[in-house]
Amino acid sequence: MSGGVRRRPAQRRSAERFERLLDACAELLAEVGQEALTTRDVARRAEVPIGTLYQFFDGKSGLLHELAMRHLAVLLGRLQERLAADPVETWADAAVVVYEESLALRRSVAGFFVADFRDTGSIDTELVRRIDEEMAARLYEVATREAGLPELPDHRRVLLVAITSSDGLLRLAFQASEEGDPAVIALGARMLRAYFTDITAAPPVT
Repeated sequence: MSGGVRRRPAQRRSAERFERLLDACAELLAEVGQEALTTRDVARRAEVPIGTLYQFFDGKSGLLHELAMRHLAVLLGRLQERLAADPVETWADAAVVVYEESLALRRSVAGFFVADFRDTGSIDTELVRRIDEEMAARLYEVATREAGLPELPDHRRVLLVAITSSDGLLRLAFQASEEGDPAVIALGARMLRAYFTDITAAPPVT
């Protein structure tokens, strides 16, 4: 089993049901939030028997994790295209690009990364931690292997701090305004730029 997926579909019909379940999960996540989401409602929305859902997924957490991984693949694809067309030279620049692309997807894709900014209900913090860990690992791989950026000291911790802090600011921005408070959104980009500039600065000469 990988990330809560019991079985990946091999046949076309099963693959269509698998994707319908993820689509339904995303729609309901955007409508009712993570706390109120149920596997029964997802199966009903997807017009798939509840037993079929459990053939594919180990439950709500597995369904949400797989949805997040699908969205992460979309984000990585967009980043690769953008970086190929407009390469970056610093971690600060790369962080802002990731922030901008993530924001664009969160505005346009239902249920992006399993927690809507406007969802004030309780969330599965362990699930979010797992997703953030995988996001950090994949982003680091793209940045170092494809964008050619230098390695970071303690990169896992550095990227997790960036991910969770920028998410916190965006949550504040979208809870204040349906379209997102532009001043808070801009602050997120400034914060990331300053953070990575400081992290990558040469140590002072003593």
